[in-house]
Amino acid sequence: MGLFFRNVNEDLRPIKVDFKIPQFLKIEGLKQPTKRSYRPTDFISPIFGLAVKDEVVAPFINKASGSIAKQFDFLRTNPMEDRSTYQEFKDVIVNLEKRKEVFGEHVYVSDRKYQKEDKKAPEITIPFKGWQKKSKFDEVITSTQEDKKVVVKTPLETVTAVETAVVDKQEREIPIIKKVDEPHHESELEASLTKLEPTFIEKEESTLTEEIIKRQPEVKKPKKARRKYTLPPYEIFSTSESKTEELPEWLTNQAEQINSTLLHFNVPGKVINIIKGPTVTRHEIELEKGINVSRVNTIKENLMMSLAAETIRIEAPIPGKHYVGIELPNTIPEIVLFGNVVNDPSFKNDFNNPLKIALGVDIDGRNIFENIKNMPHGLIAGATNSGKSVCINTIIASLLMKNHPDDLKFIMIDPKMVELSLYNDLPHLLTPVINDARTAAIALNWAVDEMERRYKLFADNRARDIKSFNEKVSSDDNLESLPCIVIIIDELADLMMASSQEVETSIQRLTAKARAAGIHLIVATQRPTTDVVKGTIKANINTRIAFRVSSYVDSITILDQAGAEQLLGKGDMLLKSVDRPMRLQGAYIKDSEIEKLTDFIKAQLEPEYLFTHDKLKERETLKKSQEKDELFFEVAKFVVEQDSCSINSIQQQFNLGFNRAQKIVESLENEEIVSVGEKNKARTVLITMSDLERFNDL
Repeated sequence: MGLFFRNVNEDLRPIKVDFKIPQFLKIEGLKQPTKRSYRPTDFISPIFGLAVKDEVVAPFINKASGSIAKQFDFLRTNPMEDRSTYQEFKDVIVNLEKRKEVFGEHVYVSDRKYQKEDKKAPEITIPFKGWQKKSKFDEVITSTQEDKKVVVKTPLETVTAVETAVVDKQEREIPIIKKVDEPHHESELEASLTKLEPTFIEKEESTLTEEIIKRQPEVKKPKKARRKYTLPPYEIFSTSESKTEELPEWLTNQAEQINSTLLHFNVPGKVINIIKGPTVTRHEIELEKGINVSRVNTIKENLMMSLAAETIRIEAPIPGKHYVGIELPNTIPEIVLFGNVVNDPSFKNDFNNPLKIALGVDIDGRNIFENIKNMPHGLIAGATNSGKSVCINTIIASLLMKNHPDDLKFIMIDPKMVELSLYNDLPHLLTPVINDARTAAIALNWAVDEMERRYKLFADNRARDIKSFNEKVSSDDNLESLPCIVIIIDELADLMMASSQEVETSIQRLTAKARAAGIHLIVATQRPTTDVVKGTIKANINTRIAFRVSSYVDSITILDQAGAEQLLGKGDMLLKSVDRPMRLQGAYIKDSEIEKLTDFIKAQLEPEYLFTHDKLKERETLKKSQEKDELFFEVAKFVVEQDSCSINSIQQQFNLGFNRAQKIVESLENEEIVSVGEKNKARTVLITMSDLERFNDL
């Protein structure tokens, strides 16, 4: 219909229809049933697919041994055949039945079975006399009766008759054993023998002579007699009278200046006590209640400026007191003589502690002593001219004053050659004073071996330490008492430069467990840096003595805290045997007094060295030759041929690790085949091939 021919009354409004989604009608019974997919009842391996019948279920088998091929039988439908039965041998004759089928021959099967010893039938033993003519019956009868012997044995109620027909005594007898129960044709010789009546000969009793070996009585080695010895007198050392005078004027001026400084900085407190020591005076300050003690530390620099002091040390608080201590150097210091300290009755009359040493005097004026047995090792550090060497001399002199040479032995190591030279030729020495760093390292190795030997000796005699072992010596004639050994190292830095690893290992082992063995170590150095005093060395050294050092870092290296950098020097020291260090003035001993002491001892006894330096080196060479690497001579030959020695080339040539190659190079240095390695400089080969061949022949 066109636009102009439309019906006027036609309704043009839109028709509303409900929204519907066309769907196919489901007619029951028309849908075909789908094919069900296979669903396994148990887990199957994905290698067979998802719809494969699970003929094989792969369990988890964790086997690290056995046949590797048979471990995969769980993946096979049929298990793998034994590989010992090869396919090509299946058709080959491998048994008697198969042989009979192929060749038609008679198969011999032995009826003989194993019988126990107690069930065996009687046997007749006929000796074999060689291949001879068959003996006639008449010849056998006319043979002499002496040539026929019958021996009857009855083991376990079984009688075995043995007849020996001797035909020719010169021929070798080889017996042939025939069983009675075996079927065989009886020969004429056997028939004749069985008809003879056996003659029983009584077995002659063997006349055994008992040999008595008399052991010679063991000759007991006589104990070494204790040498006659007199302890040195204390009159050798000079003494001084203590001055008990009133406080000098300069001390009262210091106290007034401290009070004014505290008032100026609003720190309520005042000096209530002054204790004058030999070189340092301590002013004890009492603070008012509620005042923090750390406020005194905040004005430390101001106190130094107002007192015009070189150094100042503040203890806030003083251990065991209710005061804060300010330590200032004395204007006129005093010298503490060694004679004054050792003449103290607590040292002089103490015979139960022979390892007691005198160190000095504290601020309160008390004499301070330490027992090496309780220390049991010591570390001494300080700069030059701070009093370190004098402290070592006082330790040695204290021990010499109280010990017999048979009870105490020294190993002294003095790389500087001048500090311990006064003690040469002492009877207390195990070996002469050592000046060579390499020899010192060998001596420390010997000390480690001696420590292990003593512990083995303690274990064999059920002793816990050297004291209990020496107590058993008096009741056992086979034992000899062991002396205490004190090792003194005057300068550790030189040893660490020469052989750092070896020295560090020896010191670490000694400080760890040498106390019970009676071996003690006193180590001193003037360069307390971390490359010399390593953490492994000072870990087991609890007693430390610090003299004046150059920096705050060095103080931390020695004491694990600051304070040593503020000391005055010339014997002023900090002793740390517990948590808090204690300030002392070290005792001073003159060289002339040391000479008097050593001369008195040398005049009584001659030195009896356990080993000399040469013997010590020979022992170390022998020990290292027994521990040489199996590639030592091959590497030596390679080095001599190449005329150069480097650890990297040895590693590449022999496929070695760095540590093993380094040990071989050190062995080459010890045998003087190559020179000692230096920084930025290659080692030089010192011998020729002919020299190496002669060395190998040795």
